[in-house]
Amino acid sequence: MSAHSEWDARFLRMAREIATWSKDPSTKVGAVIADPKNRIVSLGYNGLPRSVADTAHRLEDRETKNRIVVHAEENAILFAGRSLQFCSIYVWPFATCAHCAALIVQVGINRVVVPAPFYREYAPIDARLTEEMYKEADVRYVNLDGV
Repeated sequence: MSAHSEWDARFLRMAREIATWSKDPSTKVGAVIADPKNRIVSLGYNGLPRSVADTAHRLEDRETKNRIVVHAEENAILFAGRSLQFCSIYVWPFATCAHCAALIVQVGINRVVVPAPFYREYAPIDARLTEEMYKEADVRYVNLDGV
């Protein structure tokens, strides 16, 4: 698959749509995992764990929410139910945090496509750690503008 194929744009638009499924009032994130033959393997969006109530307190209190939310990338990885070796993950609207980057590396995903650059201003430590892990693990990072 080329660096910026029509498939990349399609999967990133799909991740954008999936992000709308999140009940998080402030940050809606979506993820799509596709195999090297452009077949969808899994989808995920950020939200509270299964069977945990989406109460206003949990969703609106940032400290509480950040402690218990399952990230879109995590949900997509957990729901895949198969090997993710050599797959690509498409994440909307921004780059992965360091924790999700570690999971991506661990399961063998070797390509990450996002519409925006690493969020150095917002989370500089996460951005640095994510970049380091991807570089060491030979995970290709693609910033796809204009999607």
